[in-house]
Amino acid sequence: MQPLNVAIIGGGPAGLTLANLLVSKAIDVTVFERDDSPTSRATKGGTLDLHADTGLAAIEAAGLRAAFDTYARNDFSSSVMIIADRRGEPAVRITGNQETGNSRPEIDRGDLRTLLVDALPAHTIRWGSHVSSISPDGTIHFNGSHSTEPTTGKYDLIVGAEGAWSKVRAHITDTRPVFSGIGGFELHITHPDSEHPDISKTVGNGLYCASGGGRGLIGQRLSTGAIMVYAFSRSDDAQEPQELITKCDNDLEKVQKEVKRRYEEAGYSPEMCEWISSANPTTIRGWPLYDYNLPDGHVFTHKPGFTVIGDAAHVMTPFAGEGVNAAMIDALELAKLIKGVTDVDMERRAEALDKAVEEYEAEMFVRARSVMEETMENKIAMFEDDAPKALKGRMEIFAARNSELGQEGY
Repeated sequence: MQPLNVAIIGGGPAGLTLANLLVSKAIDVTVFERDDSPTSRATKGGTLDLHADTGLAAIEAAGLRAAFDTYARNDFSSSVMIIADRRGEPAVRITGNQETGNSRPEIDRGDLRTLLVDALPAHTIRWGSHVSSISPDGTIHFNGSHSTEPTTGKYDLIVGAEGAWSKVRAHITDTRPVFSGIGGFELHITHPDSEHPDISKTVGNGLYCASGGGRGLIGQRLSTGAIMVYAFSRSDDAQEPQELITKCDNDLEKVQKEVKRRYEEAGYSPEMCEWISSANPTTIRGWPLYDYNLPDGHVFTHKPGFTVIGDAAHVMTPFAGEGVNAAMIDALELAKLIKGVTDVDMERRAEALDKAVEEYEAEMFVRARSVMEETMENKIAMFEDDAPKALKGRMEIFAARNSELGQEGY
């Protein structure tokens, strides 16, 4: 029987997880990724914690748990999360269990990508494939000097996994993400242990989040020992980060000083503001955050031959740590349903595949809404003027819920 032919647009965690779950004699999989190579992207993002019933479940279903454990940080210290006020006074501390370790192991986003890429047959990913549009007949068009081919033929299914501004989603629906009202900057403290030991000790091996006055300052330890710093604040304008960069004539040291000044003005302690001044200015990038209006902004009408997973389906802000897990469970559930139609005879297979995808979408809409609501509530709590008061309450509930998973909180 002729194998199913599936195209996946986007080589992030969602797309690569789906590819690993599908690739087989019964399913031909091609991943089209805009990056020129696995190592071409300078910034690979922060660290991710995978959850047993979502991200880890997908890793295990793909037969990659042993490989995952070679990259992951399962130790007790990596699970520590501290919520503090703008003076750096801790309000909530959530820790792992010293005997059982971290039930939500951490992995750097770049390491997760390496793991998923290395597990695929070499021909699966077409690097340098920047999708420009998709024709009504399902033909995928590419642009850019590094495109692998001008067009490609039709597929049984095209899956959009290329993030918030997905070309596949645009082919399915006119609904677009909206600015979340939160934007800011990402910065890296490259050598905190040797050059900034006080910051290194404060952040520890997990995550430290200070908030108040409509702002937040987050420090997150990477496997390299570096600390990723996120400086987010309430905003009415998605372009504000880039406008500041432009105003400073693209001088990132000037941007860094201005961001620090704004945190000082908002009452953040000198020790907290030092996180900003201690970062390598060349690592600064503006980052406006987007999401969908609840309850149904992410919902769309099914279109045969196409679907979306991960951020392409339900982009959300990072304030519940659920984005990558939601993306990977999308991949797992969609893969199960696709594999379920590989034995259907050719005359009925297109119809069976379409029904399977429609079933996935109906379940995904409900599953994603729950995660999006939790994320939205955390976002609101974190950026209240009197934060972390409301966020403290939410995290205490989180800690109590996770005590059943071997985690503790106080």
